[in-house]
Amino acid sequence: MKPRSLRFYLGLLALGLLVPLVLFAAGAVSRFAVSQREARAQGMRETARALTLVVERELGQSVRALEVLSHSAPLSQGDLETFHATCQAVVASQAQWGSLFLLDVEGRTMFSTDQPFGTDLTALVDERPYVREVVETGRVVISDFPSPRLQGAPTVAVAMPVRRQGVLAGVLVATYAMQHFDKLWDEQRVPGDWLGALVDEEGVILSRSRGRARFVGTKARPEYVERIRASREGFFATQTVDGMKSFTAYSRLRLVPWTVSFSGPREVFAASVNQSLFALLIAGLGCCAVATAWAAWVSRRMTRPLRALARAARERPDSADAFTNVGPTGISELEDLRATLALTAAMVMEREAALRTKMTEAEAANLAKDQFLAMLGHELRNPLSAITSGVKVLSVTEGAASRERARALVERQALHLARLVDDLLDVERVSSGRILLQKQTMDLSECVRRAVAALESSGRTQAHQVEVEAPRAWLEGDASRLEQVVTNLVSNALKYTPHGGRVRVRVVTREEPGHVVLEVSDTGDGLSPDLQERVFELFFQAERTLDRAQGGLGIGLTLVKRLVELHGGSVRAHSDGLAKGSTFTVRLPRGQVEQAPVLQDAPVAPASGRHVLLVDDHTDSRQLVRELLEMEGHTVSEAEDGPSGLARARELRPEVVLLDIGLPGLDGYEVARALRSTDEGRDLVLIAVTGYGLEEDRRRALEAGFDEHLVKPVDLARLRELLLPTKRAAPAYST
Repeated sequence: MKPRSLRFYLGLLALGLLVPLVLFAAGAVSRFAVSQREARAQGMRETARALTLVVERELGQSVRALEVLSHSAPLSQGDLETFHATCQAVVASQAQWGSLFLLDVEGRTMFSTDQPFGTDLTALVDERPYVREVVETGRVVISDFPSPRLQGAPTVAVAMPVRRQGVLAGVLVATYAMQHFDKLWDEQRVPGDWLGALVDEEGVILSRSRGRARFVGTKARPEYVERIRASREGFFATQTVDGMKSFTAYSRLRLVPWTVSFSGPREVFAASVNQSLFALLIAGLGCCAVATAWAAWVSRRMTRPLRALARAARERPDSADAFTNVGPTGISELEDLRATLALTAAMVMEREAALRTKMTEAEAANLAKDQFLAMLGHELRNPLSAITSGVKVLSVTEGAASRERARALVERQALHLARLVDDLLDVERVSSGRILLQKQTMDLSECVRRAVAALESSGRTQAHQVEVEAPRAWLEGDASRLEQVVTNLVSNALKYTPHGGRVRVRVVTREEPGHVVLEVSDTGDGLSPDLQERVFELFFQAERTLDRAQGGLGIGLTLVKRLVELHGGSVRAHSDGLAKGSTFTVRLPRGQVEQAPVLQDAPVAPASGRHVLLVDDHTDSRQLVRELLEMEGHTVSEAEDGPSGLARARELRPEVVLLDIGLPGLDGYEVARALRSTDEGRDLVLIAVTGYGLEEDRRRALEAGFDEHLVKPVDLARLRELLLPTKRAAPAYST
């Protein structure tokens, strides 16, 4: 085969690209025409639906007005003269109503707003089908075709049954002028060459946007009537009664079997499509011409530098400078080729170095993961071991003092384990922004005292001197989260302070206007300068020895920093050096608190036993909670899954239901919704007791009907408070 030049193949490439492009353009033009037609058809359908809604709204207003009149006090009391005056006033206010008249069940006219009250109209008997239909069905009826009034334009009748003490006593009829619908077309600004029409079930034209005097009251074409009877809405080609060839979209009313249609001339419909097709065709031809010229220019631009490079290779094939001495090619790929050959070795070395760095980082990350898992296992096994040993002591010892020590140990270690898990979860929640602060006016000194008291009751301060200087300091904050901040700071100070050392907690309110300062200082191990900035990093600890005398996971200070920042504050660590102690300073904005609020003691309801239903699929947990509640004097019933819990609640009708969320059969949310939907369940106190503790879980629980959301392990003091015999309170979050 004879070799061909690159320009020849580039020409074939351009031709190969142009042919599919032309075919694609043709298909696109065809598809565009179809889409244009479909878009116009869809727009006409939407217009027909909108017009249908407007008509239904107009008729619905009349039906509602008649319904109000049919239940009016004068009519119910038989005061027809007053009712006649009321009806005349209503007719005067309703532009679309011609008149109102009241018929008895035999069709005799009792009165009409067109005649003065007292005029004898009993000889006028209305035997029209819609009156008979109202009497037979007892429902409101709108006549299907316009009827001429005594004088004037055609109207339709809206007939409303009138009941006295549940028995049909008459029919209230309003004549609705069809001319009222003429304003519908004016309000919608239907173009002059387009057509809107309202027809009844038989195809009689009730209203029309044009030619009203000539065509209203006449029947539409048979093929038009046949199409609109076939479905509730649609789109088809037809010819109007005045001879216009059109495309018509229609939609049927639900209140009465009338149909609204919207028609546009076919030539207008096709004109926009043809214009679009012509514009697309011109644009396509222009693109083909531009593409051809562009392909020719690109081919020349590519072949010239390639020939220059080929000539340089022929003249100096053994020289490394053969390509560099060639002038600029103007093509980035060829320039990259020359540079790439020179830098290949360097790139390989860089990639190898980068690979070694990534391997080192991966090994370090893997080592950090292993160290964290080992540290987590150590911190979890210590309290679990103590709890297991304490339970074994409780099972074999009979001495009261020994049992009390074992009980206190189990309780202390269980609380420590719960705090450890809560801190881990809180770090993740704060990092992902899933903690929402429940801010309110609070006293920071009370948080400090509660946190220190909790640590003292757990025995963690026995070997240290803890000094508290906390005058009242009011600010806007989340009391539970700030108490967590104080607890973590004091726990950290106790952890790194030798026995006999001093830990000082101080609240300062005067040094910085608009801020409250919390300082926690100790006489412990201190921090080197390079550790003072890293001390708030996640999982960072100043010392990691095998004995792990200080314990912990290195998350407490991280949680402190992020909770303080959520409050808009800051935290800083300072130390004069190793073995010289350290000071952690927290600065919190006061917020909108201007003065200390007046504190009032809340009344405490007397404790008494209540009937509690406990629904939990965990047998051991259910048994222990039952024993605790019975020791508090409550009567406890049990259920182990959702269906049985729902059945027991309906059978026993307890005062309080403690309900787990993750139940078999029906989950806790479904059980709560089912109970709240019944009369006996509306006054129940529903408390969710679950291991799901995220903000989203609390929100879902309250939305399902729970009064409170408690996270396992349950705070017994909070549970006792909820079981006090008070009225059912509004739902509130709690952990």
